[in-house]
Amino acid sequence: MAKAKLARISVTVPEITLEALDQKIVDQHYESRSQAIVDMINRHLIAEQAHSNAVMVGTLTLLYDVEHLQLRNQLIDLQQLFLAQVISSLHIQLDQQKILQVMLMQGASTELRHISQQFIALKGVIKGHLELMDAVMPPIPQND
Repeated sequence: MAKAKLARISVTVPEITLEALDQKIVDQHYESRSQAIVDMINRHLIAEQAHSNAVMVGTLTLLYDVEHLQLRNQLIDLQQLFLAQVISSLHIQLDQQKILQVMLMQGASTELRHISQQFIALKGVIKGHLELMDAVMPPIPQND
């Protein structure tokens, strides 16, 4: 893959803004101001795409309690209900009580948020988070 062509820009900001940016660079371990600014711009653009209901790829991360016996079946049922959007799923037993599940999803951003909320709202789910990205997966070959 060819390396992206870079362009130089100059930005004038208030000193307090620059100080806040420099602190963010330290706190989040960016290598440079440029890297931090590009990351912020990309996050803004992704948020705009999500707001405009663009087709996006996302990961839904769930942490849930193993004691809720019906939860696993409910998770499977929801995955089957949204088979076109839930591309892949992985779950890992973290300890005796908790399971971490990560689902790779693709679809319109509002659709993915709606689907994710259905998973997150299940009894026994401790935490859930959907992360959307401005990318689309290539078509998956299907057996005919």
